Amino acid sequence: MKHYFVAAFLFFLSVSNVIAETITVEILAANGKPLKNAALLIDKKMFPTEGNKEAIVDQVDKQFTPIVSAIALGTDVVFPNSDNIRHNVYSFSEAKTFELKLYSDKEQPSVNFENEGIVTLGCNIHDQMVAYILVSDNYDIAVTNEQGLTELNLTEGEKLEAITVWHHWMGDKLSQAENVVLTKKAGKLTGQVQVSPPEQ
Repeated sequence: MKHYFVAAFLFFLSVSNVIAETITVEILAANGKPLKNAALLIDKKMFPTEGNKEAIVDQVDKQFTPIVSAIALGTDVVFPNSDNIRHNVYSFSEAKTFELKLYSDKEQPSVNFENEGIVTLGCNIHDQMVAYILVSDNYDIAVTNEQGLTELNLTEGEKLEAITVWHHWMGDKLSQAENVVLTKKAGKLTGQVQVSPPEQ
């Protein structure tokens, strides 16, 4: 029993000595403007996370939320409707084709995502509703906000010099993601991807 407590105490000390540092990462488009909803692909081998076999994509104010999410293969995604109007959810993506016909806020249908790839979501009733689910056992993601910023946690002394970034302007394949070199600037790490808004 004594050995158990000694081992537990040493484990506590080793964990408590690991200091995490929160860094801000800025992603810019090719035109130099902040790129919102860019997905920074975090390699699970480098940053292991606990698996979760259920995720949620809600519908609020006629928008999907979150707009970009990442799940592992075999995850069930629940699609609640927090609006007081009916929505339809569908995808024609190669990784997952499905349709949830019009339903109200009293229903919470779910869909299982068993294939790797990027699934684009839409609503037949509201064309502005678009979202993306990245299905992969290899990556988690951090998504940039309206200012093109997101935060990552690194252990003390760990350096981040490059990151893989995907944005829906690149297309619907994970292979189209770009490896972006990061430079330190004004207290944050900044990277620029070679994509621009589509021409109107």
